[in-house]
Amino acid sequence: MSSNTNNRKGQPSTDPYDALGIAFGASEAEITKAYRKLALKLHPDKQRQGLSSKEQEEIAKQFHAIKEARAFLLDAEHAEDRRHYDARRESERVRRETEAEREKHMSERRKRMR
Repeated sequence: MSSNTNNRKGQPSTDPYDALGIAFGASEAEITKAYRKLALKLHPDKQRQGLSSKEQEEIAKQFHAIKEARAFLLDAEHAEDRRHYDARRESERVRRETEAEREKHMSERRKRMR
C-alpha cells in the first residue's frame, strides 16, 4: 500500500481531482495536461531561492500530492481502486442531491426538527 492511501485500502487520502484542479471524470488527456502544468509550477528544481524552508516544504508537499493524484488516476495498477473511488464519489453526489431535494420540499417545522 502506498503512502497516498488512508484507512480504506487503495483509496487516496485527498481527492485526486481537487489536487489536480480538474473536474470529476476528466479524460486522461485532461489529467496529464493538468499534472504537467502544476508540475512545472511546483517542481522543487523550479523553485526560487528566496523562499523560506517552510514555504519550500509546503511546495514539496503539494508536488508530492499531485504526483500521487496523477498516479492514482492514470496508472494501471490503480485502475480497480479508481473505479471504486469514482463509484463511491458518484454515489455520494447523488445522495447529497437527493437529500437537498427532499429538504427543499420539507416544511420549516420539519427542517427545525431535523
